[in-house]
Amino acid sequence: MTIRPTRLATQLGIAFGSLVLMQGAALAQTLERVEITGSSIRRVDAETAQPVTIIKTEDLAKQGVTTIEQALGRLSSAQSSFATSNAVGGTTGGKSEVDMRGLGGPTNANANKTLVLLNGRRIANHPFDSAAVDLHAIPLAAVERIEVLRDGASAVYGTDAIGGVINFILKRNFVGGDVSVEIQQPQADGGGSTRRASIVGGFGTLSGNGFNVIGSLDIRKQRVLLAADRKFSQTGIIGGDVNSGTSGTSFPGDLNGFEPTITGTTACDPPNSVLNNAGTGCRYDFSRSVDALPENEQLTGLLRGTIAVGSDAKLGVEFLSARNEITAQVAPAPTSSFIPTTSPFFPAGANNATFLTAGGINDINNPITNPDGSITFPKIPGGSANWRQVPAGKRTSGNVTTTDRFLVDLDGTFSSWDYKTAIGTSTSKSTESVKLGYVDDSKIAQGVFDGIINPFGAQTDAGTAAIAAAQVSAPVMIGKSTTNFADLRVSGDLAQLPAGAVSVAFGVEVRHEKSSFEATDITAQLGSLGIDPESDTAGSRNSKAVFAELNIPATKGLDFTVAARYDRYSDFGSTFNPKLGLRFQPAKEFLIRGSVNKGFRAPTLYEIYQPASLTFTSDAYDDPTIDCADPTLSVQISGTACAQQVLQRQSGPAGLGNPVNSLKPEKSTTWSLGAVLDPAPSVTLSADLWSIKVKNLISPAPEQAVFGNPAKYASRYVRCNELRATNATLADTIDSCQNTAYNPIAYIDVPNENLGELKTSGIDLSAMWRLGSGDMGKFTTGIEGTYVYSYKYQREVGGEFINALGRYSDNAPIFKWQHVLTLNWSTQNWSVTGGQRFKSGYTDQDPVNRVESYTTYDLGATWTGIKGLSVTGTILNVLDQDPPVTNQVTTFQRGYDPRFTDPLGRTFGLRIGYKF
Repeated sequence: MTIRPTRLATQLGIAFGSLVLMQGAALAQTLERVEITGSSIRRVDAETAQPVTIIKTEDLAKQGVTTIEQALGRLSSAQSSFATSNAVGGTTGGKSEVDMRGLGGPTNANANKTLVLLNGRRIANHPFDSAAVDLHAIPLAAVERIEVLRDGASAVYGTDAIGGVINFILKRNFVGGDVSVEIQQPQADGGGSTRRASIVGGFGTLSGNGFNVIGSLDIRKQRVLLAADRKFSQTGIIGGDVNSGTSGTSFPGDLNGFEPTITGTTACDPPNSVLNNAGTGCRYDFSRSVDALPENEQLTGLLRGTIAVGSDAKLGVEFLSARNEITAQVAPAPTSSFIPTTSPFFPAGANNATFLTAGGINDINNPITNPDGSITFPKIPGGSANWRQVPAGKRTSGNVTTTDRFLVDLDGTFSSWDYKTAIGTSTSKSTESVKLGYVDDSKIAQGVFDGIINPFGAQTDAGTAAIAAAQVSAPVMIGKSTTNFADLRVSGDLAQLPAGAVSVAFGVEVRHEKSSFEATDITAQLGSLGIDPESDTAGSRNSKAVFAELNIPATKGLDFTVAARYDRYSDFGSTFNPKLGLRFQPAKEFLIRGSVNKGFRAPTLYEIYQPASLTFTSDAYDDPTIDCADPTLSVQISGTACAQQVLQRQSGPAGLGNPVNSLKPEKSTTWSLGAVLDPAPSVTLSADLWSIKVKNLISPAPEQAVFGNPAKYASRYVRCNELRATNATLADTIDSCQNTAYNPIAYIDVPNENLGELKTSGIDLSAMWRLGSGDMGKFTTGIEGTYVYSYKYQREVGGEFINALGRYSDNAPIFKWQHVLTLNWSTQNWSVTGGQRFKSGYTDQDPVNRVESYTTYDLGATWTGIKGLSVTGTILNVLDQDPPVTNQVTTFQRGYDPRFTDPLGRTFGLRIGYKF
């Protein structure tokens, strides 16, 4: 769907709602000095030179939001999110992230340019790419509000705040208790239900008792939702094209590329195993076997104590701990096993050269000593059984991530100066384990060779026992990321001018970061994981920073803000990043604001030290050296060379043992210009233009580029013969290398590197209308939307710019228009909220398809008729809207895109809370 001006106007006029995404309309009504995200200067006006969105968590509860991930998914400025659903089939540690403006890039979508803070300070990034904080680590029950700075802030918060800052503000000086229990249940059959309970308690007041202690505990459990439980996700066969959405490695298996229907063995076993387009063999519909939403358990706790130190200072001690566990399932593993003609399971009549491996294999158990003393081996005739390990079960993995942060902070006032200082440490550790369906490859191969395991049909008791004995349940990867930090910030008035006080803030920050990644020895037995057990890596860095910010009131209503930050990294040298802001308020009802700033993002430790690992490409490709359209092409070659997913090796420079890091830092330039207007006392409108340019993007080369221009990227192709000459052990574990009919691709090499530039620009629009507060209650309605009018990026330095706006490019689309709108009515005892969430359509991964726009409606009602008690009922996705159909193959889920849509359907919720 194309967003035209008339349609945009219609969307803006449908409902002026704003999910609580308020623009701080009280331009001159704040009574105390407060610090707003985006500035270290404490001021008496909530509107700064930068656009800030504020979300109150008490309102999120009324809308059925149970996670931080869901809350930030309602931001129109967030282009994409790496959600819990993406843990299915990926080495992600089960993390959840949010990507402002889509700056993670379609080539390698992540959130490494959005800075997440808790009370203005950092939490250790998730170790499984060190890109960003895992949102599961945020204690939602203890959060009072979320402040989202939709502008670059490298000069104030850190060089990596290129796309913006999300600052979670905790409850402070809390007294009493707040207990809640919540349940959400999808209407459709299947799983996906959620149970949540939380408690927050506090006692003591700083003013009365001289201390305050607050603690919170939040537990949430979500049941697994299988892709097979929803019509839109239960098959990878889209539009009747069987071959494109399925795998050629099926069960029952085939013999040297010849399907069971040809060899005379058992036919296909639907619905998982189905006939191909030609009706001559079996394909495996692996999409049925994955989770739409994995089983998930989250536990977060926070304990904070604060004491008054004299009359002007507060000393605090804080400990945060979070645990996130995800169990995810994907289809049984594909494999290739040599089966001798003597096996009882060898297909009858398949003992001619067409079905047999040329020359057979060496019988190493029966060596022959020749007259000259040399040793030879007799040949064992047989063929290659290509089969999917369905009898072993779905591949089931588990990810457990723990995040802890401990800090001591001191806030106070000395003379007329405010100061804040803290020292602390934060650690994030993630362990990925295999639980079921991952088997010792050597034991499976031996079982097939010995005639115990049947790759073509049902198992005997002995075969079942052999597969069970080969099952592996153990940790396979362990990542750890630690950040130690100390900081000091001071702010106050420097001088008095006719138009007001000149305010200044300055500070210092010191950090030590270290990261490690360990692959356990058991991975050597699990070829389907593609992990090298010798790939352990570790690294560390120190960084120091000084920054200053100056606010100058030039004339009445006109302020300038100048900020600058100097950072020095132990591994990347120094960088200076300035920022200039303008705030002009010619009238009480009108405000103009703007800023321009520079940014700098050093490569994360993971990007440098990422260990080498093999994983399959998202798409299926033809070997560029093979003419797959040739009707005379043998099955032995086409089965490996044509329309197949190919392994790709990903790594950081140090992960390949390079002594010198080849990665350069990313650099950015950002500007914004906007206005806030109150045309009437009850109406607030705002519009903010923004533009971002990033150089030296860090990412692996997209697989689409490598296969799109094989001549240009010829050096990226590593073939089996060349690999066998340097690493025969690795070659023996790669299925494609078992095909000796030609020299197949072992893998493509796509390490982290600097690709080129990214340029994007757009406009944020919001409107709010507040009406009435009498007997009829209070009405509030509004909208917050983002229109992106340009998004282009390069796949390599100096390469052509690719337009990703409104189309799926490489790994993700960029939405032209997104909005969230709400209508709220409240009286003394009732509050009713209705909301709409909208994403525009786009051209699909296969351009012949158009992905339709996606709109969902939510409804919630809260009753507070008894003191302290609140009862909330919600209906999410009221119209039970299915996600739009897409042919994307980037994620394991097919038929829809789990990163941008909700597979649950209409979901009913009930929340009961009590405050005392």
